[in-house]
Amino acid sequence: MKKIIVVAGLTVFSQAASAHTGLLPTGGFSHGFMHPFLGLDHFLAMLGLGLWASSQSRRLAKQAIGVFLLFMAAGALLGLAGFGFAYVETAVLISLLLVGMALSFGITSIVPALRRGNSVRNAPALRRRDAGVIRQAHDRLSDTAFPRWSVGTVIVLTSIAVFASMHGLAHGGEMPVAVSAYAYIAGIVSATALLHFSGLALGLLAQRVNAAGFLLRVYGTLTGVIGAWLLFSA
Repeated sequence: MKKIIVVAGLTVFSQAASAHTGLLPTGGFSHGFMHPFLGLDHFLAMLGLGLWASSQSRRLAKQAIGVFLLFMAAGALLGLAGFGFAYVETAVLISLLLVGMALSFGITSIVPALRRGNSVRNAPALRRRDAGVIRQAHDRLSDTAFPRWSVGTVIVLTSIAVFASMHGLAHGGEMPVAVSAYAYIAGIVSATALLHFSGLALGLLAQRVNAAGFLLRVYGTLTGVIGAWLLFSA
Protein backbone atom coordinates (compact mmCIF):
# COMPACT_ATOMS: atom_id res chain seq x y z
CA MET A 1 0.00 0.00 0.00
CA LYS A 2 2.81 2.38 0.88
CA LYS A 3 4.51 1.65 -2.46
CA ILE A 4 1.30 2.46 -4.34
CA ILE A 5 0.95 5.78 -2.50
CA VAL A 6 4.58 6.71 -3.20
CA VAL A 7 4.31 5.87 -6.92
CA ALA A 8 1.03 7.76 -7.25
CA GLY A 9 2.48 10.75 -5.44
CA LEU A 10 5.55 10.82 -7.65
CA THR A 11 3.39 10.58 -10.77
CA VAL A 12 1.29 13.56 -9.74
CA PHE A 13 4.44 15.37 -8.64
CA SER A 14 6.09 14.83 -12.03
CA GLN A 15 3.10 16.35 -13.82
CA ALA A 16 2.80 19.42 -11.59
CA ALA A 17 6.43 20.16 -10.78
CA SER A 18 7.31 22.08 -13.94
CA ALA A 19 6.64 25.80 -14.08
CA HIS A 20 6.55 25.73 -17.87
CA THR A 21 3.34 23.86 -18.55
CA GLY A 22 1.17 26.85 -19.44
CA LEU A 23 -1.04 26.17 -16.41
CA LEU A 24 0.08 29.21 -14.43
CA PRO A 25 -1.18 32.77 -15.02
CA THR A 26 1.07 34.80 -17.30
CA GLY A 27 0.15 38.44 -16.91
CA GLY A 28 1.72 41.25 -14.92
CA PHE A 29 4.57 41.64 -12.46
CA SER A 30 2.92 39.75 -9.60
CA HIS A 31 2.26 36.65 -11.71
CA GLY A 32 5.81 36.74 -13.01
CA PHE A 33 7.15 37.08 -9.48
CA MET A 34 5.15 34.06 -8.29
CA HIS A 35 6.18 31.90 -11.24
CA PRO A 36 9.64 30.76 -10.01
CA PHE A 37 8.20 29.84 -6.61
CA LEU A 38 5.34 27.79 -8.05
CA GLY A 39 7.49 25.84 -10.50
CA LEU A 40 9.69 23.33 -8.66
CA ASP A 41 12.17 22.97 -11.54
CA HIS A 42 12.90 26.70 -11.60
CA PHE A 43 12.87 27.01 -7.81
CA LEU A 44 15.40 24.21 -7.23
CA ALA A 45 17.74 25.40 -9.98
CA MET A 46 17.72 29.04 -8.84
CA LEU A 47 18.19 28.34 -5.14
CA GLY A 48 20.82 25.74 -6.02
CA LEU A 49 22.82 28.20 -8.09
CA GLY A 50 22.86 30.57 -5.13
CA LEU A 51 24.07 27.79 -2.85
CA TRP A 52 26.79 26.87 -5.32
CA ALA A 53 27.84 30.52 -5.58
CA SER A 54 28.29 30.63 -1.80
CA SER A 55 31.10 28.07 -2.12
CA GLN A 56 32.95 30.09 -4.77
CA SER A 57 35.03 33.25 -4.70
CA ARG A 58 33.15 36.52 -4.47
CA ARG A 59 34.02 37.46 -8.04
CA LEU A 60 32.91 34.16 -9.56
CA ALA A 61 29.71 34.22 -7.49
CA LYS A 62 28.82 37.68 -8.81
CA GLN A 63 29.67 36.65 -12.37
CA ALA A 64 27.56 33.49 -12.19
CA ILE A 65 24.48 35.23 -10.79
CA GLY A 66 24.83 38.20 -13.13
CA VAL A 67 25.25 35.98 -16.21
CA PHE A 68 22.22 33.92 -15.28
CA LEU A 69 19.92 36.91 -14.76
CA LEU A 70 21.09 38.59 -17.96
CA PHE A 71 20.69 35.55 -20.21
CA MET A 72 17.43 34.47 -18.63
CA ALA A 73 15.95 37.89 -19.39
CA ALA A 74 17.33 37.69 -22.94
CA GLY A 75 15.83 34.21 -23.39
CA ALA A 76 12.44 35.41 -22.14
CA LEU A 77 12.49 38.28 -24.64
CA LEU A 78 13.38 35.85 -27.45
CA GLY A 79 10.53 33.58 -26.43
CA LEU A 80 8.15 36.52 -26.36
CA ALA A 81 9.29 37.43 -29.88
CA GLY A 82 8.32 33.96 -31.11
CA PHE A 83 11.69 32.22 -31.05
CA GLY A 84 11.32 28.56 -30.08
CA PHE A 85 13.43 25.52 -29.27
CA ALA A 86 11.92 22.04 -29.40
CA TYR A 87 13.90 20.66 -26.47
CA VAL A 88 13.67 23.62 -24.11
CA GLU A 89 11.90 21.59 -21.38
CA THR A 90 14.55 18.89 -21.58
CA ALA A 91 17.29 21.53 -21.29
CA VAL A 92 15.61 22.99 -18.19
CA LEU A 93 15.55 19.58 -16.51
CA ILE A 94 19.15 18.88 -17.51
CA SER A 95 20.08 22.11 -15.73
CA LEU A 96 18.67 20.57 -12.54
CA LEU A 97 20.94 17.57 -13.01
CA LEU A 98 23.99 19.80 -13.51
CA VAL A 99 23.18 21.94 -10.47
CA GLY A 100 22.78 18.76 -8.44
CA MET A 101 26.09 17.38 -9.68
CA ALA A 102 27.93 20.64 -9.03
CA LEU A 103 26.65 20.75 -5.45
CA SER A 104 27.07 17.04 -4.72
CA PHE A 105 30.52 16.42 -6.19
CA GLY A 106 32.09 19.87 -6.45
CA ILE A 107 32.53 21.83 -9.64
CA THR A 108 36.20 20.90 -10.11
CA SER A 109 35.20 17.23 -10.35
CA ILE A 110 33.03 18.15 -13.33
CA VAL A 111 35.32 20.78 -14.89
CA PRO A 112 38.89 19.94 -13.79
CA ALA A 113 40.28 22.97 -15.64
CA LEU A 114 38.46 25.34 -13.29
CA ARG A 115 41.04 27.37 -11.40
CA ARG A 116 41.39 25.92 -7.91
CA GLY A 117 41.34 29.31 -6.25
CA ASN A 118 37.70 29.82 -7.23
CA SER A 119 36.33 27.31 -4.76
CA VAL A 120 36.60 27.13 -1.00
CA ARG A 121 35.32 23.54 -1.08
CA ASN A 122 38.47 22.35 -2.85
CA ALA A 123 40.26 22.21 0.49
CA PRO A 124 37.84 20.28 2.72
CA ALA A 125 40.53 19.49 5.28
CA LEU A 126 41.01 23.13 6.12
CA ARG A 127 39.35 24.50 9.19
CA ARG A 128 36.55 26.99 8.59
CA ARG A 129 38.68 29.86 9.89
CA ASP A 130 41.57 29.01 7.54
CA ALA A 131 39.20 28.75 4.58
CA GLY A 132 37.79 32.18 5.45
CA VAL A 133 41.26 33.74 5.52
CA ILE A 134 42.10 32.20 2.14
CA ARG A 135 38.78 33.44 0.70
CA GLN A 136 39.42 37.02 1.90
CA ALA A 137 42.96 37.06 0.52
CA HIS A 138 41.84 35.65 -2.82
CA ASP A 139 38.99 38.16 -3.09
CA ARG A 140 41.34 41.08 -2.44
CA LEU A 141 43.66 39.89 -5.19
CA SER A 142 40.74 39.22 -7.54
CA ASP A 143 39.29 42.68 -7.05
CA THR A 144 42.57 44.47 -7.76
CA ALA A 145 44.16 42.30 -10.44
CA PHE A 146 43.19 42.20 -14.09
CA PRO A 147 40.56 39.45 -14.51
CA ARG A 148 42.09 36.14 -15.60
CA TRP A 149 39.54 33.65 -16.85
CA SER A 150 40.64 30.04 -16.99
CA VAL A 151 39.22 27.64 -19.53
CA GLY A 152 37.15 26.05 -16.78
CA THR A 153 35.68 29.38 -15.70
CA VAL A 154 34.66 30.15 -19.27
CA ILE A 155 33.04 26.70 -19.57
CA VAL A 156 31.11 27.18 -16.34
CA LEU A 157 29.87 30.68 -17.19
CA THR A 158 28.98 29.63 -20.73
CA SER A 159 26.99 26.68 -19.40
CA ILE A 160 25.18 28.98 -16.98
CA ALA A 161 24.37 31.36 -19.85
CA VAL A 162 23.00 28.55 -22.04
CA PHE A 163 20.76 27.06 -19.39
CA ALA A 164 19.65 30.49 -18.17
CA SER A 165 18.51 31.31 -21.69
CA MET A 166 16.59 28.01 -21.76
CA HIS A 167 14.79 28.89 -18.53
CA GLY A 168 13.98 32.32 -19.94
CA LEU A 169 12.89 30.90 -23.29
CA ALA A 170 10.50 28.52 -21.55
CA HIS A 171 8.94 31.43 -19.68
CA GLY A 172 8.80 33.77 -22.65
CA GLY A 173 7.41 31.18 -25.02
CA GLU A 174 4.26 30.68 -22.96
CA MET A 175 3.42 34.37 -22.62
CA PRO A 176 0.88 36.07 -24.86
CA VAL A 177 2.04 39.27 -26.51
CA ALA A 178 0.44 41.84 -24.24
CA VAL A 179 1.23 45.08 -22.52
CA SER A 180 1.83 43.20 -19.25
CA ALA A 181 4.36 40.78 -20.77
CA TYR A 182 7.37 42.97 -19.99
CA ALA A 183 6.17 43.47 -16.42
CA TYR A 184 5.82 39.69 -16.22
CA ILE A 185 9.44 39.22 -17.31
CA ALA A 186 10.55 41.82 -14.75
CA GLY A 187 8.70 39.85 -12.07
CA ILE A 188 10.41 36.60 -13.06
CA VAL A 189 13.85 38.21 -13.05
CA SER A 190 13.20 39.83 -9.66
CA ALA A 191 12.03 36.56 -8.09
CA THR A 192 14.95 34.68 -9.62
CA ALA A 193 17.41 37.21 -8.17
CA LEU A 194 15.72 36.79 -4.78
CA LEU A 195 16.15 33.00 -4.98
CA HIS A 196 19.79 33.36 -6.02
CA PHE A 197 20.63 35.63 -3.11
CA SER A 198 18.57 33.52 -0.69
CA GLY A 199 20.64 30.49 -1.65
CA LEU A 200 23.82 32.55 -1.37
CA ALA A 201 22.87 33.79 2.10
CA LEU A 202 21.86 30.29 3.21
CA GLY A 203 25.18 28.87 2.04
CA LEU A 204 27.19 31.58 3.79
CA LEU A 205 25.19 31.05 6.98
CA ALA A 206 25.89 27.32 6.80
CA GLN A 207 29.60 28.08 6.52
CA ARG A 208 29.43 29.92 9.84
CA VAL A 209 28.17 26.81 11.60
CA ASN A 210 30.52 24.54 9.64
CA ALA A 211 27.65 22.79 7.86
CA ALA A 212 28.11 24.08 4.31
CA GLY A 213 29.52 20.85 2.89
CA PHE A 214 26.68 18.77 4.29
CA LEU A 215 24.00 21.24 3.14
CA LEU A 216 25.37 21.46 -0.40
CA ARG A 217 25.71 17.70 -0.79
CA VAL A 218 22.21 16.98 0.53
CA TYR A 219 20.58 19.70 -1.54
CA GLY A 220 22.57 18.69 -4.61
CA THR A 221 21.61 15.04 -4.27
CA LEU A 222 17.91 15.86 -3.87
CA THR A 223 18.00 18.27 -6.81
CA GLY A 224 19.74 15.75 -9.02
CA VAL A 225 17.32 12.96 -8.11
CA ILE A 226 14.29 15.18 -8.71
CA GLY A 227 15.76 16.39 -12.01
CA ALA A 228 16.39 12.81 -13.14
CA TRP A 229 12.89 11.75 -12.14
CA LEU A 230 11.26 14.62 -14.02
CA LEU A 231 13.48 14.06 -17.05
CA PHE A 232 12.85 10.33 -17.42
CA SER A 233 9.19 10.37 -16.40
CA ALA A 234 8.22 13.01 -18.98
